Amino acid sequence: MNEKGSKIYKAASIFALVVLLIVIFILSAENANESNETSSFFVELLSRFFGKELSQELVRTAAHFCEYAALGVVLTNARYSVKRTTAPIICILLSWGYAWTDEIHQIFVDGRAFQLTDLCVDLGGVILGTAVFCLVIKILKYKKVVK
Repeated sequence: MNEKGSKIYKAASIFALVVLLIVIFILSAENANESNETSSFFVELLSRFFGKELSQELVRTAAHFCEYAALGVVLTNARYSVKRTTAPIICILLSWGYAWTDEIHQIFVDGRAFQLTDLCVDLGGVILGTAVFCLVIKILKYKKVVK
């Protein structure tokens, strides 16, 4: 990758990370009623898509897992774009650290609470997302697509 491409990749990676962190923060800032409305919208949408009734609890848990899997990918990608190394343990710890701040933030939001189960689900997502990104990089290095 040339220098200009590298700078664009770095900027886009950091931008994607910041946007995702903001989205997670905004979703956590929703009070209980707003959060239930958001969840209900997705429950209905996914239930129609799969042709089967899905529980709100299942959809909320899957959303937690997916948003933190995305954070694992995006944060590891941002680190890789800057340092050219993945450092998966550091990326997992940073992403899970954000999950902790997210849960602490919810203590101060009307009708929301700190939930240890969410932290466990978030950690699972972070580990999967980080692992997937690291695997993709290893494959691309093996195929000599990236250095």
